[in-house]
Amino acid sequence: MWGTLPDTLDKACGNFQERIAIIDDERTLTYTGLRDLSNQIGSALVAIGVEKGERVGLLLPNSLEFIPSQHGVWKAGAVLVQMPTRASASVHQANLEQTEATTLIYHAKFDDTVAQLRGALPRLINFVRVGGDPADSADHDFATLVGKQPTDRPDVAIDQHDECYVLFTSGSTGEPKGVLQSHFTWGHYSITAGLEIGDTRFGEVFAHGAPLTHFSQIFVMPTFLRGGTNVMLPGLEVDALLNAISRYGVTATAVVPTIIYLLLDHPHREDHDLSSLNTMIYAGSPIAPDRLKQALEVFGQIFIQAYAGTEPGYVSCLRKVDHRVDTEEDLRRLASGGRPIPYVDVSIQDDEDNHLAQGEVGEVCSRQLGQMLGYVDATRNAEALRAGWVHTGDIGKIGDDGFLYIVDRKKDLVVSGGFNVFPRQVEDVLLGHPAVAQSAVIGVPHEKWGEAVHAFVVTKPGATTTVEEIQAHVKAELGAIPSPKTVDFIAELPVNPAGKVDKKALRLPFWEGRDRQVG
Repeated sequence: MWGTLPDTLDKACGNFQERIAIIDDERTLTYTGLRDLSNQIGSALVAIGVEKGERVGLLLPNSLEFIPSQHGVWKAGAVLVQMPTRASASVHQANLEQTEATTLIYHAKFDDTVAQLRGALPRLINFVRVGGDPADSADHDFATLVGKQPTDRPDVAIDQHDECYVLFTSGSTGEPKGVLQSHFTWGHYSITAGLEIGDTRFGEVFAHGAPLTHFSQIFVMPTFLRGGTNVMLPGLEVDALLNAISRYGVTATAVVPTIIYLLLDHPHREDHDLSSLNTMIYAGSPIAPDRLKQALEVFGQIFIQAYAGTEPGYVSCLRKVDHRVDTEEDLRRLASGGRPIPYVDVSIQDDEDNHLAQGEVGEVCSRQLGQMLGYVDATRNAEALRAGWVHTGDIGKIGDDGFLYIVDRKKDLVVSGGFNVFPRQVEDVLLGHPAVAQSAVIGVPHEKWGEAVHAFVVTKPGATTTVEEIQAHVKAELGAIPSPKTVDFIAELPVNPAGKVDKKALRLPFWEGRDRQVG
């Protein structure tokens, strides 16, 4: 099997030397420069006292420094702690406290956030600041500290089974949990899954607008292994993405479905040359079939859907060849998560962990070499790890065609008058309405039924509709029970740091002050 993550990076850097590895606006880094800078960062961490096995937080936006800092942490023998940039200071504090991190590498744009962390975490003793005026801070200045170090790799022995990464669940159904990975498991996950799902070609130019603390990072190493270029974008913003595709000849990118909706509705999309774009991977949630059909008509057969989770890793993939609209069967498959990836075992299980037959609905469970080792809080392992299977918390089935169909999140289920309503199904139908751009469905308290279906709707620019039309549209497709009893029209849906719709925030005003969060 392969070695450690730094071993893999250094091999790629040796193979492609003066090719451009990273672009960040006007700044570029060759493969040789990437190797040397990651070596210097590793040596810098060793120089300030970071020891093997210590945990190091990384609070950086997508930038030229991000990937070299990741590998610098690993080359120092330390463990990287994921810190989503859109999380609050209180979330960062909880995550750093949970992991007992001793060191923080952060960007000057987060000065205010870091100020709230100082003194609150006694174990956190080293602060390394990227950017800004060194005179404004008493912390280690990244450029000064790193620039003093040799370009040789630090003399730290690391093994492929050493712990290397703590990632955090998105918190979409509860508090974020720290998930442990080793060089071996993360290498398997990020290399084989990235190559399998990303359809990575030689010389790929991959644009990263989604945070590198999220699913986009899985495609970094496969791009390097193919001698390609990783383009850093400041955020997942449509205009920036369109400009980058034209400017750099971007061939691939990874987005959440909301970005595809915004691209479809963008008034100036046709002003940009998008001819280089060959692959668009989407994850986080499936796309409603009607909108995906529209996207195929506009962009062509460039789409790949990935179904994954922090704990299980990538589970299934709906490949480009599966994105077809020729028959009713094709359209039905667009609502699936694709087929399980060849090296991933998938099982649908009931509440007693019994394996269900093909076509039966239950919890999606998977197992593979790239799955998590466990949680930082080992007492929580039994929640998701049982008999070698990772329990995803998603409800789904394996169809007769071998495709995995996700029905909903187990914890998103709405039970109204004793009937199960899956919000995902209602959301898909809502997105088929000509006036609807985005939707989210939750359960809200109801005296008679326990819970009632409530919909949040974002309309397309210039489009109008009514509550009655929305209700009738869903009723015609799914019947009376799943039809929303109430509807809110809002300007935009809230998202959590992982870019997913924040249903906790949507539910809070309805359930606040109640002992239970179900009816």
